[in-house]
Amino acid sequence: MADARMTSLDSSRPVRRAALDFAEARLAAEQAETVQQHAAARRVAERAHDAVDCRELLAMLGLSGRLTQGAHE
Repeated sequence: MADARMTSLDSSRPVRRAALDFAEARLAAEQAETVQQHAAARRVAERAHDAVDCRELLAMLGLSGRLTQGAHE
């Protein structure tokens, strides 16, 4: 019976590893997206005529609500 249990545990390791790899890849992708969004927001802010123009441009890009927390970094 111990052999059957070991086989069961061994067979679940690739699934766990795949799930961990997926979670790590997803986190890395989310972090990269955040970096890109901040860079885009900075570029918009540099090119905007004024604060209203900046807000409107950010809204058009879908960046207005996500970047307010880190805007002062």
